[in-house]
Amino acid sequence: MKTDQLVEALARDAGPARRGVVERRVVFAAGAGLLLSLVLMTVMFGVRADFDSALVAVLLKVGFGLAAAAAAAPLLLELARPNTRARHAALPAILFAAASVAIAFTAFLVTPAEARMSSWLGGGVPECLYRIPLLAIPIAAALFVAVRGLGATRLTLAGATIGALSGSLAAIAYANCCPMDSALYVASWYIAAILFCAAVGALVIGRALKW
Repeated sequence: MKTDQLVEALARDAGPARRGVVERRVVFAAGAGLLLSLVLMTVMFGVRADFDSALVAVLLKVGFGLAAAAAAAPLLLELARPNTRARHAALPAILFAAASVAIAFTAFLVTPAEARMSSWLGGGVPECLYRIPLLAIPIAAALFVAVRGLGATRLTLAGATIGALSGSLAAIAYANCCPMDSALYVASWYIAAILFCAAVGALVIGRALKW
């Protein structure tokens, strides 16, 4: 059988491709992973004691995580597919990272000099640098399973984006126990934790996606 005849036969047997498969798989995995991350946060760290009085601050930090996730999601939806050009989809993520740096720099300038270090570091090594990646593990695992069967071809970028989206969603979970509310802290260290998750995703998940 000639190649064109084989292709024609395969196309004849194939049904119409279902629409929205990638979106459904990614959204379901992200939601399930976030739920597991919230459970893990509650078990390991517990909700902050002053949650009721700090609700506005918590919601603002949740909003930061949601914005980061919304910026990373279009890129993952592109990279989960084979042979895609993701340059246009990367723009929201680039703009969000740039905005975070701008917010951190502005917050540094407007914070009184005597309070800058405590507002920036929170009195020690920022806990979000290791807690957000820890909470991102179940999300990354769920997204890996979702993307694994979709035929991604740009594996390093796909792994990095899975890491970034996982870190962004984990920041939502972490916001419920994070005691630091300053914009300088959140814009600096939340984005640093998300970028760390992206780097780990590129190295680990990108290799694991090979098929």
